[in-house]
Amino acid sequence: MRSEANKTFVTVRDFILPARIGIYESEHLSPQRICVSISMELDHFRVPHDCIEDTASYEGVVKEIRRLADVHHELVETLAEHLAQYCLNDVKVFCVEVAVEKLDIYTEGIVGARIIRTASNLTA
Repeated sequence: MRSEANKTFVTVRDFILPARIGIYESEHLSPQRICVSISMELDHFRVPHDCIEDTASYEGVVKEIRRLADVHHELVETLAEHLAQYCLNDVKVFCVEVAVEKLDIYTEGIVGARIIRTASNLTA
């Protein structure tokens, strides 16, 4: 198991917004609420200065979540993959975990997908 020492995580957690997502006709007709959580791991990284340029910014991630929520995706997994790829485009991000959940499909609970991707997967 890898040690949690010397790691920095930048997160967007429980970001709830309407999204165009789903395979059924009813899901194509109107947006539904989703919850997105993202954790970006910056391995062996410390912010050298008190400047936003020295870290991975969650502001761009939030903008990308909002942008992709307006584009119809059939699967939550596809949306999660697109968000992971966006995060990994930042060279400071070593690993990213993305969860996308549909909040209103079932009254009994929440459904969705969670993926973990690393920068090394980009070349594989």
